[in-house]
Amino acid sequence: MIRLFDFFSSAKSHSGCEAHLAAFREKYKYFRQLLTGNNAALEIIAELEELCYGVRPFTVDDVLSRTERLFKTVYDIVEDLNGMAAGQYEELFETVETIGVSVLAPLARKREIPPSRLTLSFRELSLDNVPETGGKAANLGEVCNRVHLPTPYGFAVTAFATFNFLRSGDLLPAARTILEGLDINDTSALIERCAEIQEKILATPLPPDLETELGRQAEELVRRYGPEVRLAVRSSATSEDSVASFAGQHSSILNVRTDDLADAYRRVVASAFNPRAVFYRRSRGYPDEYVIMSVLCLNMIDAKCSGVLYTRDPNDPARDLILVNAVRGLGVGAVEGSVESDDYEVDKIDKHVIASRVAEKKGMVVLDENGGLVVREVPTELRSTPCLDPGQIVTLGVYALVLEDHYGFPLDIEWAMDGDNRIFVLQARPLQMRPAEMRPVEPHSAEMSQGEKPAESGPGPQAPKAADAAPSCGAACPALLSAGSTACRGKAYGPAYVLTSDHNLCNIPEGSILVVPQTSPRLVTVLGRVKAIVTDVGSATGHLASVAREFGVPTLVGTGNATTTVPHGADVTVDATNRMVFLGKAGDILERKRAVNPMKGSPVYKAAQAAIKAISPLGLVDPEAEDFSPEGCRTLHDVIRFSHEISMREMFRMGDDAGKCFSTRVRVPLPLQLYAVDLGEALEKHGLREVEHEDVHSVPFQALLKGMLHPDVEWLGPIGVNIKGFAAIVAESAFHDPAQQQGMGGPNYLAVSRHYMNFNARLGYHFATIDSYIGESINDNYITFSFKGGAADIGRRSRRALLIQSILKHLGFKTELKADMVKGTVKKYGQEVMKTKLDMVGRLLGSVRLLDMVLSDNGQIDWYVEEFFKGNYTFKQ
Repeated sequence: MIRLFDFFSSAKSHSGCEAHLAAFREKYKYFRQLLTGNNAALEIIAELEELCYGVRPFTVDDVLSRTERLFKTVYDIVEDLNGMAAGQYEELFETVETIGVSVLAPLARKREIPPSRLTLSFRELSLDNVPETGGKAANLGEVCNRVHLPTPYGFAVTAFATFNFLRSGDLLPAARTILEGLDINDTSALIERCAEIQEKILATPLPPDLETELGRQAEELVRRYGPEVRLAVRSSATSEDSVASFAGQHSSILNVRTDDLADAYRRVVASAFNPRAVFYRRSRGYPDEYVIMSVLCLNMIDAKCSGVLYTRDPNDPARDLILVNAVRGLGVGAVEGSVESDDYEVDKIDKHVIASRVAEKKGMVVLDENGGLVVREVPTELRSTPCLDPGQIVTLGVYALVLEDHYGFPLDIEWAMDGDNRIFVLQARPLQMRPAEMRPVEPHSAEMSQGEKPAESGPGPQAPKAADAAPSCGAACPALLSAGSTACRGKAYGPAYVLTSDHNLCNIPEGSILVVPQTSPRLVTVLGRVKAIVTDVGSATGHLASVAREFGVPTLVGTGNATTTVPHGADVTVDATNRMVFLGKAGDILERKRAVNPMKGSPVYKAAQAAIKAISPLGLVDPEAEDFSPEGCRTLHDVIRFSHEISMREMFRMGDDAGKCFSTRVRVPLPLQLYAVDLGEALEKHGLREVEHEDVHSVPFQALLKGMLHPDVEWLGPIGVNIKGFAAIVAESAFHDPAQQQGMGGPNYLAVSRHYMNFNARLGYHFATIDSYIGESINDNYITFSFKGGAADIGRRSRRALLIQSILKHLGFKTELKADMVKGTVKKYGQEVMKTKLDMVGRLLGSVRLLDMVLSDNGQIDWYVEEFFKGNYTFKQ
């Protein structure tokens, strides 16, 4: 491939200009470097915009690495500009440095763990201790010490103690290295790398002072409860039980002997690097150092029944009631959805039961006398009887309202009842509500499920009558299921993947409907790949339900027989809102749901948004404006734009002797100013200040110009529709009469030889670069095209870029799209084919010049593409 500088090196000197040739070559070297840097910088900005405005999760390192690369590139651009302009713009170095400090410092800042004692006794805990002990421990201390409701007793190991432990073994840097470059949607790699980190943590000895302190606290619990006391060792990570729930993502080790406390502590700390915890953390935008594990150690409640209650229906907040879930034995069966549960809807005013569903409870989780937990059969006489009597339900209702009044927002509360019928609060955290845009306008009607008692129903939205569920499906879309509880409202369509073992998590395909025997926190790792979840067993108040609502994944739980009813591989529609599963695509009930980045509001998301505001906005849009100066550069994009414009002026300016030697104005019957540098045998008439476009003997340039001059391409006026308001102003101001001196967007520059062209165009408010070589050898022939910018918002600009990408694909270009930047490349075709493609690119430039102002919906794109290839370049209807 022949390079531009190679052409320049062979260019012939004009008479009287030899003294300027060496200086011009040096200037051109800087110019070529600056153009390369300009394209690289714009591409990095597009990558950052795609990260920050997209819906896929990203890490702070993703933003930081690109931002650091961008600042280096912009710094090099400024160096090249000053090389061209003899140091006239050195103040830009300070501008870049000032922006760099404001952007990079927050991204690179590591969260500090405030120094504290290694442990805090339970009577000291309240919400004031969240930074030291995490949300779970602080909230439970609040419940006990300020609300004065019964809770277990114990102590908290502080985040500072854990930070010292991790630091003593260099574990955080090791974890960062192991997780570097990880795609969290690659389940196999996620599991493998997390296992490596956890092994390191479990093999690291505790610092002596921490081990001593754990022993001291354990002895105090023995004095209080006796030598047979068992402990619940629970995670209470910083950021846990906050806006992001982290529900079920970290481990709790139950029924722990005091002699095993140190090992249990290590296991809980290691659970910060469970695959599901890492997936959740990165999906929600929390860096590793934001989630340092505090550990809550409590006396174990030997519960005869346990459960979860919500102080409001998270799927339908308008239903002002309390939802209660209860299981026999320990609550782990309720939050994991592994055993059958009773469900109650409780009126908030008088605490009476509005509706109930008493399950056939076959199994329960209980304490094993040797340590740990075991699943046992529920005694026959208790299987069909309610876990709770009316008085106990009233007690839970009172607890719920007292706590909700204290906190001021809906809560997700775990509770347990011991053998003496004493009810304890085990946990209280903010309830994860369904996103506002997914809330229903009105409640749905209910119908009794098969096997329920008359006038009784499960909590949450109930199954509609069959005639109401999907009125237009008919026989073509039969219902497979009409049962279960709604964990997260919504509707989705896709192939069913019936999962029988957690070992197959890695094989779940993108876009599938996941059907599983029971809910499990392990399923969090696949939430980014599946469209919906359906389970046989599970509760709408479990951990997975909370996380599914955070991620907006429609989830239907407790259907009873989904894994045996839904055919593996069949295309199905899940209507979790109405508790239905259909065979086939029930298109009339599918919702168009705007994707939302689950990281929104997180520390990483906020830092990224702050960074992009100092990088991406372009204020210097008019080169003739008074503020088009180094002082007017407010963002990196401004610096890039300013440097690019000034470099072209320096390279091609008409007033100096070098310009008289090497640049020539090319007259074209278009509303643009065009200046050319002849790199070899493109201009036969040398020494002229102006030439006609026919005098430029460049194969690629003439091919491109042929398309731009096509009689059906209009370069003046609006495109296709009536443009009002701002768009009309843009159209009027940006596109002048071609007879006027000022052309479209200022001067445009062309470097040409007989077979080569580099065309840098500013067409109104957007920028296009076409670089092409078309010669005898097919292997040397190529066209590269890039396009970015516009006067509209980022959404409309990106939509136009998508349209351009579609047209380029039809023309055989390999394309790349990032936000509003589209790039295309086509190589190794014969001369005539390449000339035809450039002809079409020329038509494209004239056709899309204002479409960013009128493209309001992605659904319009196909029509515009079709009309373009019909020759309707003005898109008139």
